[in-house]
Amino acid sequence: MKSATKTFPSTIIAMALACGLLILTGCGKAEKLQAYEFDNDSIPSVNSVVGERKVNGVSSGTGSDGAYQEYTYESESVTQDLYDYLLVELYESGWTPTIDFDLNQIPGTAQMATESIDSGQILLMDVSYEQSGYTIKVTKMEGTITPN
Repeated sequence: MKSATKTFPSTIIAMALACGLLILTGCGKAEKLQAYEFDNDSIPSVNSVVGERKVNGVSSGTGSDGAYQEYTYESESVTQDLYDYLLVELYESGWTPTIDFDLNQIPGTAQMATESIDSGQILLMDVSYEQSGYTIKVTKMEGTITPN
């Protein structure tokens, strides 16, 4: 029993290091990611519009609303990045703002949506931003978009 107690902490440390390497590897790939992919939908990534940004976090899963992907980016030009990405690239591609937002008001949040290629589904993008970076979360869920 004594030897098991001594090896247990080293096993946890080894597992934590392995997980840390996987997370860092995923973040490195995310910095070069050109599109966020959901089944038949392909959304240009922020990197494809503004260039590579350091990625501090990547997560994905299924929440109560649907499948999601979330990316946390570092940037020295937050307002310009989000303007180019949200208001030029996505808006001009048919995405609709679902809340009023002011990219000059930091910290802040923005939200945009578009119809999915898959019938009865939408893509919802939630963005939270602060002076040094932003988080982009894209969720694919059931729904429709009705213009005001």
